[in-house]
Amino acid sequence: MSDCRRAHFVCSLSVLSLYLVLITVGAQSWTTFTDEFNAGASLQHLAVDLRTGRLYVSTTNRLYQLDERLTVEATVTTGPQADNPFCPPPPTADCHDARRVPTDAVSKALALDERDERLIACTNLFQVLLFVQ
Repeated sequence: MSDCRRAHFVCSLSVLSLYLVLITVGAQSWTTFTDEFNAGASLQHLAVDLRTGRLYVSTTNRLYQLDERLTVEATVTTGPQADNPFCPPPPTADCHDARRVPTDAVSKALALDERDERLIACTNLFQVLLFVQ
């Protein structure tokens, strides 16, 4: 199995394990949340802070921070934003050869930097990383 497939398999197992833990622990009181401003968005990545019990969720155009009871503590809007893959970063750079158009922010990676206590989110926009404190 290639490293990429192995990483995807491990990630899939981690997400499945998290769902099973949440279902087992919360069998008596299951909590859900919806966001009327981001209806129909697909879940893309999860990250769990084992020290605090917080769950970080990335979806199309949004990041969510949930507490250990799955209550939304914070929301960050990541898109849509005016972008074009042919425009150089940063978003303020001149883009002479292409026109920036409203583009959904699709999460490519989500990770916790425990040492610096920040969330690192990578999307398809602007070819840059987003650090959320």
